Amino acid sequence: ATFPSSIEEDAGMTHDAHGRDLDRGSGEARTTVAGRPRDARRRRAAARLTGGLAVSVVLAGCAPGAVDTDTTESVTVVEDFFASLEAGRASDAAALTTIDLDEDLVDDDFYRASVARPTDARVVASSGSSAGASVTVEFTLDGVDGPVSLEVRTTRDGDRTTISDLGTADTIGAGQPVSGTLTVNGQVEYPAAELTPVTLLPGAYAVEYTDPTGLLEGLRRGSSFTAYVPDVVREDGGVAEGFAFTPTLRPDVEPGVEEAVEGLRAACEDEGLTGPSCPSELVENARETSRTEWFAEPGPEIRYVDGAYQATAEYTVLLWDDGDLPAEVRASYTGTVSRDAAGKVTFTRT
Repeated sequence: ATFPSSIEEDAGMTHDAHGRDLDRGSGEARTTVAGRPRDARRRRAAARLTGGLAVSVVLAGCAPGAVDTDTTESVTVVEDFFASLEAGRASDAAALTTIDLDEDLVDDDFYRASVARPTDARVVASSGSSAGASVTVEFTLDGVDGPVSLEVRTTRDGDRTTISDLGTADTIGAGQPVSGTLTVNGQVEYPAAELTPVTLLPGAYAVEYTDPTGLLEGLRRGSSFTAYVPDVVREDGGVAEGFAFTPTLRPDVEPGVEEAVEGLRAACEDEGLTGPSCPSELVENARETSRTEWFAEPGPEIRYVDGAYQATAEYTVLLWDDGDLPAEVRASYTGTVSRDAAGKVTFTRT
């Protein structure tokens, strides 16, 4: 009799009843002993096959869907926006945005008073999705050579797509102590001394600087200029700027102050360096017999202080008496600068 197959498998070999080894390569031993492992191999192969199918199904379930690149609604909103601008309907255009726009700047009458409004607008590029997009528009502005380009951003909130950014934020004003106001399109005023942040609709706006003292004007652009939104680059490479404004003294102001101070200095000499036309520093140090040499310091310095323009002209004065070495005195004239009724620059000592 043979040993039980379980022991045979554990022993890794078989014997006959007389203790003789059976041939490991014999068919009987191979059939008897290898039956179960062959079944196990089948089960493992089936398991591997089943597992492979399961993995394939899972991977198929994770396959990405189509990417959302639909910008149709955004393009439509932007086209409607520029159509409203061309028609002068600023309030309708503003209603297509979620931008915090000043009501005065989106008034229809104000916008129609602009130097130019966008015309012939066309979308040249768009990217994004139905949730929001970047839309590039080219349009024409009278007075500008070539098309003007502007990138507009949209956002979808619920079932409505609106313009969320025009890229036209700017500031109006000089941002320094000066008098006067800047008036846009003849209707909306801004103090020139401040920098007021604004966001305007695309277009070309008329700007007028008014200085009640009559002493200042705009540097390079003058006191009347056109502000372009957005900034545009001309064919010659020059930039047609927005509302950037730098005030400067009119050409006759500094010479007028120098002339007035020179008159005081001459009168001081005639008064023997002790009269009312002389600087106080000179009166305290000079004698009637003193000889003088005046050396002007750079200037005069003109500043806007407490609602008026003040000028200071400084000198180093050498006083020669009987000694070999002169006395050195620092002297100055300080006064208020203005224009009289005839338009002449005046200097009144303070």
